[in-house]
Amino acid sequence: MRKEIYIKHQMNFQNLEEYYEYLENDTNFKHLDLNTYKYITDLRDRTNEERLKKICSYELFFADFSIENGVHIPKFQVGANTYPKLELFEDNFDYIKTRASEAINPKYKAKYNHLLWLSPVKHIDFAEQAIENYLLLLQNSSFPVDDNLQCYSFGNYFKNIFVLSQKVNYKKDEVIDYLVSLLDIDKINDFTKYSLMDYIISNEKKINSSITQKFYDYSNNVIANLESRVLESYLNLLVTLSQKLNRSTSEFHEKLGDYHISQLKTEKNQGFIAHRYYTDALEEYKKGNNKKKIEQTAVLLEQAKKTIDLKKVSFEVKDEKINQALNQWWDFTKEKTSHLIDNGNDNDIYGYLILENLFPKASTLNEEIKPVILDLVSCMTFDINKNISKNKSGVINPYSIHINNFSINHIWLVVSKGIKKGKISYESLIEYLKNNSWYGQDFTYLDTNNETQGFNWIELLSPALQSYFIQTEIDIKTNNHNTQGYILAIDSLVLKFEGLLREFSRVIEAQTIEIKENGTEERINFDKLLDNEKLKALIPEDDIAFFKFLFTSEGMNLRNNIAHCFFNTRKYTSAVMLLLIIALLRLGNYTLKNSRK
Repeated sequence: MRKEIYIKHQMNFQNLEEYYEYLENDTNFKHLDLNTYKYITDLRDRTNEERLKKICSYELFFADFSIENGVHIPKFQVGANTYPKLELFEDNFDYIKTRASEAINPKYKAKYNHLLWLSPVKHIDFAEQAIENYLLLLQNSSFPVDDNLQCYSFGNYFKNIFVLSQKVNYKKDEVIDYLVSLLDIDKINDFTKYSLMDYIISNEKKINSSITQKFYDYSNNVIANLESRVLESYLNLLVTLSQKLNRSTSEFHEKLGDYHISQLKTEKNQGFIAHRYYTDALEEYKKGNNKKKIEQTAVLLEQAKKTIDLKKVSFEVKDEKINQALNQWWDFTKEKTSHLIDNGNDNDIYGYLILENLFPKASTLNEEIKPVILDLVSCMTFDINKNISKNKSGVINPYSIHINNFSINHIWLVVSKGIKKGKISYESLIEYLKNNSWYGQDFTYLDTNNETQGFNWIELLSPALQSYFIQTEIDIKTNNHNTQGYILAIDSLVLKFEGLLREFSRVIEAQTIEIKENGTEERINFDKLLDNEKLKALIPEDDIAFFKFLFTSEGMNLRNNIAHCFFNTRKYTSAVMLLLIIALLRLGNYTLKNSRK
């Protein structure tokens, strides 16, 4: 009796027989055993016999060998190096074969055989033995239904047997039927039942429709009494089951919307959280085509935006080497731009703004820098209208940082010095565009009624540019920055740029119209215009990236924000207008042949 107690509690095994006895008597149901490897390691390290050391090592590798969803999951991985791996069993798995045959405890007999099935010596007999013993293990298991760790282990064992049974076509119906038999009893908790039904539905391509119906009936019957923490999972499962049964999903989309709304009652913070719940609810109501709740929720969502308080956080760079490099760049840029303004004419200055590397490389447009701290929190990214942006991950974009901290300052140095020296003005810019860009070409034509059609782009661009220079000169003289004075210029030039891009695309014979399925014609959107291969063959990729940053959702999204009046007065800055002027200069730096003539 003393010896048995000593083994059970101290686990100081004197030989392999004692270790094997421990495995056979082990009733620990947990999928991951964090202690067994310690016991066999201790035995290995205390022996001097090489054969015993080798066997202990094999048992150690076996103890560390984790199988989830029917595949091996390494305990450790660094690059391509993993532990444990099958190559560690250097005896062609002879030892594991012996253990698979001799072991009785279904927990270990299943695992020994499953390991062999995954090895180079795999044979269907090993898979069948693993299935038999996984099933026996599950059927004999007993634990409190509210023990989440035990339920989690049950789920892992079941997924292993399900994958195996499907793979070798052995007892696959019996395995699924076993889960069905558990639905109406309290052997496993509600979430485990959901996760296993969802796993089967997601991974079984030819599941019997009667099983799908049973899953549907059970889930539909229990949702009224489920706890909130699992209700959403069941409702999403019911959507999937309804689709497979060719039934309407509207009812469950509506209930999902109601679920998201109900969660607000438990939240104290009605800012970000309310916005997320209303957004999720609105998506579900749209899928359920519930027009009344769509309207109600849309109104609530718009009201919730007022409670979102987005703070602007600034930080100071204190690294001396970084500051030294930044100061050197700034001094060099000031010196270079001063030399340009003092010694060049207006054509030289506009040419500099077109050809100089003012912006980041195109490759950085969608590059993301993610601080480690963001791994610990949930991130929500909002656009200018406080809508959640699903295209952005909430991490730092170096392209945007470069534009705001370097490009704009560089451009302002050139423009402000040029204005003060009288070399940059409304008149000089219009004259440059007339003589050195395709905007100065005549794109008008006479139609069949002898009426003039088309655009005189200089006429259309002039009001915005004139307004900008008037306000800029006022700001320079008064040492002020009146954002209201830039509204007309920015509104006009943003919308005109889209027209210029469509004109450019038309002349180079790039597609500007697409035909919808119903036969109607529709203008190709801004993003697709910039992605056209003919356009990309002519315009440098860095310029296209800049246009995307300026006008699309990949950056400032000016086209959408101006057209839908999402810009408030304080956002109409001279910096925005500077970027627009550079875009105007760069798109115009071509000579085009008008086919209409």
